[in-house]
Amino acid sequence: MAFSRWPSCLVVLLLIASSCQAQQVVRLGFLLPYPDGDSAVPQRLADEWISAVRVALEVLGPKYENNFVVEPFVQNSACDAEVAAQAAQRLVFTNVVGVVGPACSEAVKGANPVLKAAGIPFVSFAATADGFSSDVDYPTFFRTVFPDSDQATAIVSVIERFNFDQIHLFYSDELYGTSLAKGIKDLLIGNRTRVLQPIRIPYPVDPTALDKYFANMKPSSASVCVFATLPNVAEALWKTAFRLGQTKFPYWYLGADGAVAFDLVGEGEDLANLTHALQGEIGVGPYKGNYHPRTSPFNEFKDFWATKTHEEYPGLLTLDVSPRFTEARAYVTNLIDSIYAFFIAFNNIVVTQGKDVTAPLLLDCFRGVPSDCVAFNGASGTLKFNSSTGERATEASVPQYGFYNLIDVTWKEKSKWVLGQYDINPNLDYIERPGPLPANWKGDLEKQMAAKAAVIPAGIENAQPVSDTFDTLPGAKEKDYNTTTTKAPTPSGGGGGPSTGAIVALVLVILVAVGVLGYGGWYWYNRNYRHPEHQTFVRML
Repeated sequence: MAFSRWPSCLVVLLLIASSCQAQQVVRLGFLLPYPDGDSAVPQRLADEWISAVRVALEVLGPKYENNFVVEPFVQNSACDAEVAAQAAQRLVFTNVVGVVGPACSEAVKGANPVLKAAGIPFVSFAATADGFSSDVDYPTFFRTVFPDSDQATAIVSVIERFNFDQIHLFYSDELYGTSLAKGIKDLLIGNRTRVLQPIRIPYPVDPTALDKYFANMKPSSASVCVFATLPNVAEALWKTAFRLGQTKFPYWYLGADGAVAFDLVGEGEDLANLTHALQGEIGVGPYKGNYHPRTSPFNEFKDFWATKTHEEYPGLLTLDVSPRFTEARAYVTNLIDSIYAFFIAFNNIVVTQGKDVTAPLLLDCFRGVPSDCVAFNGASGTLKFNSSTGERATEASVPQYGFYNLIDVTWKEKSKWVLGQYDINPNLDYIERPGPLPANWKGDLEKQMAAKAAVIPAGIENAQPVSDTFDTLPGAKEKDYNTTTTKAPTPSGGGGGPSTGAIVALVLVILVAVGVLGYGGWYWYNRNYRHPEHQTFVRML
């Protein structure tokens, strides 16, 4: 579906709204990345998010139309702070009482000053960067996703379980990438058995200038390249690696949720070749899109969506990819719950409190005034907000991530990470290095790799990092990460080889000893053989 159809859909929704008898018309804003091909978000994913908004409004609208009607206003926030700030200002001018979005952390940074000044609450469904929980800096911000500190722990747990000892950490130089990379680095920097090489990719990314970031890599059988990047950066990096012949053994890539959102469903020989080259890559992302199949109200949205065509409602939920409904990995359920949260709050204010909806009342409601004003079983699980930070409350539902393996064109979920543990027996039929093994890949080395291919065991396994001594990575010197390999020093007084000073001292001692012995021998020879007059004296001694 072309994006140009979306405004016409809004017109239809507005006509429906105007025909209903309701107590109040409530204006709700949306900050979304338009699927224009220039965004950091893949076009197919942006289309899917727009479809999810339409589905949510069309399912929830009739339920509450006797109490209120939602009038939607949509603006393009892209993944850019300046664009998002301008879009947020336009929404303020339309007198919206709340905003769904933005999706990207950079866009949140741009929209926040505008919405903060206007006192308008906004709920993001995909902005995961840490640092948004300040009630001073981000007092009107809420989100239905968990922060990157949780995802960083999930990624490090994969590194630990696979026993990777050399980590090349690629991250895009924007708020999402730097936040996630810092979380990963903070967890790994104190681990003295692993070498970490952070590699900063300037943003916006220049796809023609990425070769240098791969030039100095010397991968081993226990190394991995981690992509803490936006989807378009991951795409550019993978295409560069493919062109350089660095997508097969011994190269292996572990993508964060942004990289896993990179869309491999498409046409064209180039994409087909890249897809083939990336078979077997691994990643971490929201577990089944945070979709809870047995108890989730998402089933209602899913069933409605399933009756639509892919042309009218694009996205994995209507695309002929099997299994269809369990692969909505890109925070679709969190988007639906962000909209659902506003409907719950609107209803509480209008029906329970008997008042007209205003931004201040809405803000109080999200903060838990009255108690549990917004607390419901949503598409992504039970949802309520922390009253002081705006974060999703962990006492209502816990963070969970999926461990994914790329098979064909789909990221297949292999294991679930929840509360620091892998809690299910993963199907490891395709956890292996991409590409064929080299001809000399035999014997013990092959057994070693086979062991690495099955390191996620059955049952519950502690996924916390092994080392319990974590140093904080300095935040200054980010520019040095392109050339610096970071390795924790050997503890003083501990094991390890002798220092350079000790070696020099030992050599000096040996030289002195040789000199003394040599001189003594020379002196004895001269007294006893070259000067016989000294022999009687020597014998007397």
